[in-house]
Amino acid sequence: MDSQHCPLCGKNNQCSVAAGRTDEPCWCFDAKIDPAALQRLTPEQRNQACLCPACAGALEAAERGEQN
Repeated sequence: MDSQHCPLCGKNNQCSVAAGRTDEPCWCFDAKIDPAALQRLTPEQRNQACLCPACAGALEAAERGEQN
């Protein structure tokens, strides 16, 4: 599995750790990941590659919608 691509959509996951930039924190360190997105992963996909912000950010988008 390619650790630099989202296992759900196949796009670049923007993971700084997978890209070898371990001197900077990854975007996901402070992100709220939608539990439903994680449930869409197969057991083989789990803990192998990060989701991209679009796939993982569904919870964040839902929260913004509730505030408006």
